[in-house]
Amino acid sequence: ERHVTDSTLVFRGEGRASQRLVVNFGVYSGREATEAEIYRLAQSLLGELGSVEIVAERRYEIASDMEATVHQIHVELPPEAEGQEERLISLVEEWAEDAIGERRHIVP
Repeated sequence: ERHVTDSTLVFRGEGRASQRLVVNFGVYSGREATEAEIYRLAQSLLGELGSVEIVAERRYEIASDMEATVHQIHVELPPEAEGQEERLISLVEEWAEDAIGERRHIVP
C-alpha cells in the first residue's frame, strides 16, 4: 500500500472487485477535487468504458510524530478494462494535470 510520502500522481492499486487507479490528487494540488472535476474525469473515461465508479477519499494518517490528510481519487476499473490499463492511466493523468494546473492559473 502507498502512503503520504509516495509522490506518484497516478498508480495501480487493488480495488474491491479488481483493479483500481489511484490519483494522489491532494499531494499535487493541496486540495480536494471538486465535484465538477470528478464529473469531467468520468466523462473522459466513458469514452473507453461502459461505466465507471469513482471514489473521492479523504484519509487521515496520524502518528506520534506526524499528521497528514490525504486526498485521493480511486477509479474502480470494471473487468472489461483488462488490457486497457496503460491507456486509462494516461487519460487519468491528463485529467489530473489539467485539473491541478487549471486552479494554479486562477488569479483572485
